[in-house]
Amino acid sequence: MIVLVALALARPVDGGSYAFDESDVVAFVDGPAGAARVWYSVEGPNLVLQGDADLDGVPDFAALVAEMTEAVLVTYADAGFRTIPPDEGEGGSDAMDVYLVDFGGNADGHYSTENCVGRVCGGYFVMENDFAGYGYSDIDSAVRTLTSHELFHGIQAAYDSSEASWYQEGTAVWAEQLFDPENEDFVHFCSAYLQDTGRSIDNPPAGPVPEFAYATALWWWFLTERYGDAWLVDFMESTAGTDDLLDLMEAQTDLRADWIDFATWNAATGSYSGVAESYPFAADLRDIAFEDRGATVDDDQRFYPLAANYYRVDLEGGAVVFGLGADAPDLEFHLWATDAEGRVTAPAATLPNTAGGHALGELDAGRYIFFGVNPTRAEDSTKVRVCLGPDAAECAPAADTGDTDTADTAADTGGDDTGEAPGDCGCATGSAPAGALVGFAAVCVLRRRVLPGG
Repeated sequence: MIVLVALALARPVDGGSYAFDESDVVAFVDGPAGAARVWYSVEGPNLVLQGDADLDGVPDFAALVAEMTEAVLVTYADAGFRTIPPDEGEGGSDAMDVYLVDFGGNADGHYSTENCVGRVCGGYFVMENDFAGYGYSDIDSAVRTLTSHELFHGIQAAYDSSEASWYQEGTAVWAEQLFDPENEDFVHFCSAYLQDTGRSIDNPPAGPVPEFAYATALWWWFLTERYGDAWLVDFMESTAGTDDLLDLMEAQTDLRADWIDFATWNAATGSYSGVAESYPFAADLRDIAFEDRGATVDDDQRFYPLAANYYRVDLEGGAVVFGLGADAPDLEFHLWATDAEGRVTAPAATLPNTAGGHALGELDAGRYIFFGVNPTRAEDSTKVRVCLGPDAAECAPAADTGDTDTADTAADTGGDDTGEAPGDCGCATGSAPAGALVGFAAVCVLRRRVLPGG
C-alpha cells in the first residue's frame, strides 16, 4: 500500500539534523505483515533510490526496507528478546516507522527513542535513502546491516535506553550477525577490535562513539558462543535500571576464565588461524596487532583490566628466559608456538607472574606468539617490564617499581583517549630487524603498537 501524506506527519530526528526537507513529497509503504511502515520521498532532495521492477508503484528500495524490517523483528522475537513498545499511533499506526533520508555521507542510520516510561522507551529509526557513495557491497547488504543494527537499539531501549555505548553498539553489531551470519559489517568490526586489544573492554576512547565501541561485538559473540544466545536475553533482562554491566557479567559468567580464553582465541586469528581453537570466522579477520615483533621482547608495558597485549617473537632455538620486573599477580602470561605456515598451534611453555628471570628450557627455533592478559576488574592497571628471549640475564626489578600503577583510574582507559577511532591511523611499524638481539640488560623502551602481518 502506498499513500501520499503531508510532510507535517513526518517526525523530526534528534535536533532536526536528519529530516525531510519542506520541498520533499513524502509517501509511505507498509510491510507485508503490517509491522513496519517505511516513509520516503517521491520528489525532493531526499528522493529515495529509484527502481520499480514489479511496477507496483512502490520503489523497490522502500519495499525492501519494509520487508527486511519485519524479518528482523521476527528474528529477535524468535530469539526471545522483548518486543519494542508500540509508538502509540505515531505515524498513523502502531507499526515500526522507518524514515529514509539523505545522510550526506555523515552516517547511515540512527535510532531515536520516544514515549519513555523511566528508562524503557519505544522509538523509530532513520536510514540512508539510497546509499550512493557508501562502501557496502550491494543494497541488500546495506539494508540487512542497517535494519538489524538500528532495530536492536530499539530492543535495547525496551529494557534500558541508558546503558553504555560499548554495550549498546557492541551488541547491536552482534545482532547483525544473529540476523545474517554472513554479515560483512560484523567481521569488519571484529577485526577492528583485534587492532586495540590492550584497551579495557568497557573503556572506549573519549568523544563521539568510536569504532572500538562497535568492535566489542567480538566479545559479545564469544560470550553467546560459550553460554548460548539465551544468555544475552537473560543478561538484558537483568540490565534494566542497572548501570554496572560488569557486575552483572561477573555474576553470570566465569569472567576471569572466559577472558583468558577470549584472549587466547584472539591470538589465533587472520593468518595465524586454522589450528588452535578460535572463531569459525577467524580466517576472515585481520591479523592481531602486536606491541612489537622481533627476536626478543623487552618492553615496559601497562596491562589494563580486561585487556591483553601481544608480541610476536622469532626465536633462533635453544635456551629461553622469561623475565618480569616485578610481581604481577593480576596478570597471566602465555607463549604459544606456530607451525611452518605461521598458524598458532599450542602452548609452548608455562610462564610465571613473579619477579625475576625464569628459565623456560630449550625451545625449537620458530615463530611464537607471546601475550600478557589482565583478566581482572582491578581499579588500576599493572605496569611491569616484560622480557623474553635467549639472553641468560635476568629482567631485574627496578628499584622504584610497584605491582600497580596508582594513577587516577579515570585516566586508566587502556590507550590514548584522543577521540579518534582506532585502526590503522596512529599505528606505526616498529618491528626489530630480522635477527636483532635485544639483551635483557638493555633499557626498556615504550613502543607503539605495530601493524599485524609481516
